[in-house]
Amino acid sequence: MKERINKRLVDSLKPDGGKKLLVYDLNLTGFGLVVYPSGRRSFFVEYGPKRDRKRMTLGAYGPLTVEQARAMALDKLSSAAHGEDPLDQRRARQQAIRFGEFQDEYLEAVKKRKKQPRHDVQYLAIANKRWKRQTLASITPRDVQSLMLEVSGRGHTTANRWLASVRACFEEACRQGLIEYNPAMRIQQFREALPRDRVLSDEELTSVMDAIEALGDPFVRLAFLLLIHTGARKTEVLRARWEHMDLEAGLWRIPSPKADLPQVMPLDEHTVALLEGAERHGPWVVPGRKTGEHRVDLKRPWQAIREATGLMDVKIHDVRRTFGLRVTRQSGLLVASKLLRHSDIRVTERVYAPLGIDELREAMGRAQEQRGAVVERERGKAREMNGRTRER
Repeated sequence: MKERINKRLVDSLKPDGGKKLLVYDLNLTGFGLVVYPSGRRSFFVEYGPKRDRKRMTLGAYGPLTVEQARAMALDKLSSAAHGEDPLDQRRARQQAIRFGEFQDEYLEAVKKRKKQPRHDVQYLAIANKRWKRQTLASITPRDVQSLMLEVSGRGHTTANRWLASVRACFEEACRQGLIEYNPAMRIQQFREALPRDRVLSDEELTSVMDAIEALGDPFVRLAFLLLIHTGARKTEVLRARWEHMDLEAGLWRIPSPKADLPQVMPLDEHTVALLEGAERHGPWVVPGRKTGEHRVDLKRPWQAIREATGLMDVKIHDVRRTFGLRVTRQSGLLVASKLLRHSDIRVTERVYAPLGIDELREAMGRAQEQRGAVVERERGKAREMNGRTRER
């Protein structure tokens, strides 16, 4: 089968029963696609004389786009035209390059591409400790599964994050043609615990506010009050600069939030008044002990608050969740999502706006009352109609 291979064609192709379907490109001789019975699609290139034709797998569709695969095929055909054998070159590199070497190259690219590469550095260090001297091609799905089980001793969430980093690393090796398949691709994640849903009741929040007022450091008090009034993240409050605060307009510009997109948060009159009355020592809203630096954490004062209130199970981030739940109940999920600055409203719904059994019971009661009112109204109409009929 010969067609012009493009994204539309690749997406439209379906497995041909239990057989492999081969598609050759009309424009680039030797470039092709195979569709397996499982539905997996993979690019290849054929080169050499007709009597000694060789086929080389380029990689799977998905990790590779059609354009990337076509460029790789052109490169391999060019090498073959100059008397080189791309398969021999690949085998030689596969036998030579070890996981440790490739991991170093990969992390250099990740550090340039990602805002926070520390998680990849952390998780790949675990893999590197086990596989540093192994060649990429020698690492199997069984190896990945075995090491993942060991990592799961630190928790299922940690193991899943580890798998994501390792899978992306091997995927890049596939894209570069260093391995023919990703040994981490089909490894299943562990089921994780449900997101934390602890929020503060009105009584608990009041006791926390009282404990905050009792703190001696005015900047620490300011930090906690900003967390409560705005629902901001701890790092956002600690890294806030006075130049980011437009108190006249009631706006807080957050230049580098979690989503890596500058965002603007509205400030209510109470928060503006709080900031206007705050002391200023340098550029930071919450200055640190050293001149010119911001405070880096709130662990000790938060521990003091927990001991003063007896709320030992409450974490700082629970304050943000409490803010999100309160806004959701008062103004709806969409407004809460906007104020929390989530890129996806489903995150707000799942993590920050849980519906407790009391809310569900109340909703069920309201539905029952409405249903009862409708039934009673309809019965009244029926009785009235029957009465008129008897009068006639």
